[in-house]
Order: sequence, then structure tokens, then C-alpha cells
Amino acid sequence: MPYFDRFDICEAHLLIEWDYNVGGRLRERPSNLKRMEATAVQLHRMEFTPHPNLSYESLTENGKEIYDELIKRYNLTKD
Repeated sequence: MPYFDRFDICEAHLLIEWDYNVGGRLRERPSNLKRMEATAVQLHRMEFTPHPNLSYESLTENGKEIYDELIKRYNLTKD
């Protein structure tokens, strides 16, 4: 079970959007629909800067668990 780490959460959400976006945003994420903006826009407003080579492999073990849980939550298919 993943633990709370802001950086891991932000990276996992951003990577999910990069991997599964439609028209630039993840439609399965309720706050994206409510705000009509992408996760990346929300993270930019928080002044979050991702790792330059962000990928599933570069996530921490906790970040990977968060990413995998997001796939389940949003009913996405993992490549």
C-alpha cells in the first residue's frame, strides 16, 4: 500500500496523464473535468517541476504503487 508523499503523488498523476491523455487531459480524473484543465496545468500552478526524464521506471517504488492504484481507480489498461 502506498504512503503519502507529495512528490510521488504529483509525479504519478502527471505520468498517468502523459500516458493516457485524450486531447491533452485525463478525462477519467474528476478534477480535470470539473476544472476543465489538465493535471499538468494544476501541477504547474503548484509550481511542481517533474524530473526531466520522468517515466514509470524513474518513479520511486511508492510512486509506482500510486501509479498502479490510479490505473485501477480510473479503469485504465496498463500497457
